[in-house]
Amino acid sequence: EDGREYSVLLVNQPYSFVDVSSPCDPYSPEMWVQAAAYFDNVNEEHMMLPGGRYACARVLASRRLPFLAGHSLGQICHIVQLAISQKRILGYLDGQLVPYWASEEWVKEQCAM
Repeated sequence: EDGREYSVLLVNQPYSFVDVSSPCDPYSPEMWVQAAAYFDNVNEEHMMLPGGRYACARVLASRRLPFLAGHSLGQICHIVQLAISQKRILGYLDGQLVPYWASEEWVKEQCAM
């Protein structure tokens, strides 16, 4: 592992865990379109999310969002990670996750232009 997170695998058992740190994106393009649309239009009351991947995933799962239907909590954690690291759908503001357009990263990009 990279020194921050650990996992345990059981001997002689199939590997069926979601690697939330994996850069591989097994999710449909339509799911990403729907996720982006949700976060582009989310109201201010629901905009701020916990800064941790797991806590954020729990909040999103509790909202019963159609684009996350059928996904496990582990998959939602992975979706959150990809939304931050690859898709620019989520970003950070004062330690919390927010839509990318409200994030510190977006502001920095705009200032650099």
